[in-house]
Amino acid sequence: MNNKMTDNEMKIEVNAVDIQKRFDTLVKLYEEQFLLGLDERYQGRFYLSKELLHCAVNAYFDDIYKYKVYAGSKFADRHKQAAYTMLWISRFHPIQILPDSKVDTTVLTINEAFALYAGFMFLDPIVLSKLQKPFYKHLIYTLTYRNLTGKGLATLIYLMETGAQKGIQF
Repeated sequence: MNNKMTDNEMKIEVNAVDIQKRFDTLVKLYEEQFLLGLDERYQGRFYLSKELLHCAVNAYFDDIYKYKVYAGSKFADRHKQAAYTMLWISRFHPIQILPDSKVDTTVLTINEAFALYAGFMFLDPIVLSKLQKPFYKHLIYTLTYRNLTGKGLATLIYLMETGAQKGIQF
């Protein structure tokens, strides 16, 4: 019996250093940028569950490594990195609502807002300058209520960035 694994069957190994670096970056992004950028009326309503964020980061790396093995790729481009970041943050909901907080749509979709914020960090900054509020709300809605695939979201992000670089607002 041949015990040699083919390329598509190779063991997927996730680098613990990369996981820790991504986790630390997301914590810092949340604490030093995203949270401070929230409207004053939303301050003090949330806490970051580092356990759930770690789960999201692990799921991100699992998906990226599976993609690399499947596609025979050595790296994932920025669109895939953005998409899988958005996808897993929005699924694990690492931002938790504190007890007795007033709840509205913004509070209920805070994880999706952070997912977009974190994902957009991988892209050309022009994307944010071309993003209009109705499309932003559509992205929040889609991350909240629709089943997305990482590949599908990566394609959308690629189209958004390409359009933004050509001056198209969306």
